[in-house]
Amino acid sequence: MKALIITLITGIVLSQLGISVGASSENSAARDLAAAKSLAFGGVGVAGLMSEGERNLRAVLELPDASQQLQAALAHATPAGTLYILVGLRRCDRAAYQKVFDSVARPGDDVEVVRGCMISKEPFRQVLSQIQDGRFDDYLSRTPR
Repeated sequence: MKALIITLITGIVLSQLGISVGASSENSAARDLAAAKSLAFGGVGVAGLMSEGERNLRAVLELPDASQQLQAALAHATPAGTLYILVGLRRCDRAAYQKVFDSVARPGDDVEVVRGCMISKEPFRQVLSQIQDGRFDDYLSRTPR
């Protein structure tokens, strides 16, 4: 009898862990995106590979609830993560993008931006203006490398 109860409890616990692990892995791309240290689109570095931030953004944009995932991640996003999230919202939900864009804090700090092999610090507000102008839109239309 004790063995049966232990087996049942173990099964319930494992099934609950399986559900929570599945849910957390689905959100991991959004969490990683929010934690981005730099903004990088297109081929970066000597090899011209896709950045981890762009890869995470693409993964989130493939989800059926991409807009909700991005908006939820915004609450704990770094400045670079905030910029990625805005690029993603601009791509998948213009109304949410505009609402977030109008309300996002605009720190006077610089954010690290990687363009090809060049790493620079650019004013957050300047990059925000580039997003508003649509300068990052084409990157997500390209076939990933």
